[in-house]
Amino acid sequence: MTNFERVRWVISEELRMPKEDINEDSLFVEDLNFDSLDHIEVVIGIEKEFDVEISDEEIDDVKSVKDLLSLLENIA
Repeated sequence: MTNFERVRWVISEELRMPKEDINEDSLFVEDLNFDSLDHIEVVIGIEKEFDVEISDEEIDDVKSVKDLLSLLENIA
């Protein structure tokens, strides 16, 4: 499973949305309708799935799935 597939799975599970609605260019707020609670739930899910810790400062600049994938590559 690719990192994108894993991220898409976490978002889909945490927010109960179809995986097909999530792509690498999806913006969290504009396309996926994230609110602040959604952000927290997804970050916790990503941290568990990838066994990483993401600081508040790191996640502040993450606005899309692509941004999240880049962050994961840099901290892994």
